[in-house]
Amino acid sequence: MSGSSNVDAQDSGEHVDCGLMGLDTAGLYFRAFHAVPDKITDPSGAPINAVRGFCDMTAEFLREYRPSGLVAARDENWRPRWRVDLVPEYKAARVGEDGAEDAPEALHAQVPLVWELLDALGVPVGAIADGEADDVLAALPIAGAEVGTGQTVIVTGDRDLLQIARSDRRVLYIGAGMKKRKLYGPADVAERIGIPAGEDARLYADYAVLVGDASDGLPGVAGIGAKGAAKLVTEHGDVEGILAAAADESVAMPARQRTNLLYSAEYVRAAKQIVALGARDAEPELVGAADGSLGPVDSAALERLIERTGQERAIGNLVEALEPLR
Repeated sequence: MSGSSNVDAQDSGEHVDCGLMGLDTAGLYFRAFHAVPDKITDPSGAPINAVRGFCDMTAEFLREYRPSGLVAARDENWRPRWRVDLVPEYKAARVGEDGAEDAPEALHAQVPLVWELLDALGVPVGAIADGEADDVLAALPIAGAEVGTGQTVIVTGDRDLLQIARSDRRVLYIGAGMKKRKLYGPADVAERIGIPAGEDARLYADYAVLVGDASDGLPGVAGIGAKGAAKLVTEHGDVEGILAAAADESVAMPARQRTNLLYSAEYVRAAKQIVALGARDAEPELVGAADGSLGPVDSAALERLIERTGQERAIGNLVEALEPLR
């Protein structure tokens, strides 16, 4: 990575023949905002660190994995009504006074610029009605789309997306930072949480439901931590198998764990519907090609963005990294 951005980066040490690359766009610009100093500003003096970091990180991923196509996923709704109906506390702590997602104003101001940049560069953008970017990424590659022979690589900092790893789709997890980014297949996910490896990683969702995620307003099951959840998934499979075992007195299980599972059964089933990606079988609506082929560059719009942001080097770096996909 060139320039003065302090987004740490190094080769992940793992390479795949990459066909389609899917970006958790909000996850990238959020991490960029918090990783790059706010002294990086536009000509007016306003912070432009999220845009700078997003360009640098995306260019790095493109050069490392050399995909044949690219899709940027976006939240059509960051807190979908159907998920809130299942568990009202879902992401409730993140709701601002205006009902929008609570985030620094300096970040809010930069988000439209990221989307304008992707549009100007001709990058396909995918969304799902009343869905989140996670739902889009879980649906990639879109059925029937010709995306070449390589694996799909999903770039995200969201652990929940580890569940979508399978033989033809890997997850590049950057949640621990760019230096510690790791490419996950099903066996890697199984090793991470301590369960037997399978053909895919879908049991990660069941594990996640039991452990919980406080940042999403999902408390998990009382008294069950990471090791306990891994043991339950290993012995009984998905949450339905686990709840069935808890209801069966002939199955050996600590009394308190059994009680807590049965008490939380309704929540567990609702949370599984929230966490399990792809369950709605919804296909993304794309602005652009389903195979991730890039559209034409809008040179005039790009020049305006460079002038507004002052990020000629970072934007030029991303333009250059995208050239092999054209």
